Amino acid sequence: MEEVDFITAVRNAAYNEYGAITCEVQFEGAVDTRGEPIWSPFTATSSDVTDYGRQLYHDLVNGKYGTVSPFTVSPEMLAVAKAAKRQEIETWRTEQETQSFTFEWNGRTWNAGPDSLARLYPVVMAAKSDTARTALAWGDADNQQVKLSM
Repeated sequence: MEEVDFITAVRNAAYNEYGAITCEVQFEGAVDTRGEPIWSPFTATSSDVTDYGRQLYHDLVNGKYGTVSPFTVSPEMLAVAKAAKRQEIETWRTEQETQSFTFEWNGRTWNAGPDSLARLYPVVMAAKSDTARTALAWGDADNQQVKLSM
């Protein structure tokens, strides 16, 4: 690799959450209106698309510009990650809970899930009343009518 001679100084080097190194660099000849050198943000990686980016990463890792600070998770980053994971779990749970399924009981296959329960709740409530019938028919998963006793 070529020697990077147009980067004149580097400061505040730290690993980021992706393993790259973020830092501030001064490029040769880059000055503000007062003639002061400009510190520009830079992210260097081992697979940088430019030779000077890969060289800077190599130099930073090898200590040419001092110690590179380790990546530190901030409380804000942790809160965002927890919120994202919580949303992921809630989405998964909702998907699982809204799926229909069948189960075997007493030699028959029955539908289950939210749709089946929604159809079943009013029947159960009516069956609990004093004026309820003593028997009724309910369709199983194969749409066969099954006589049920109360």
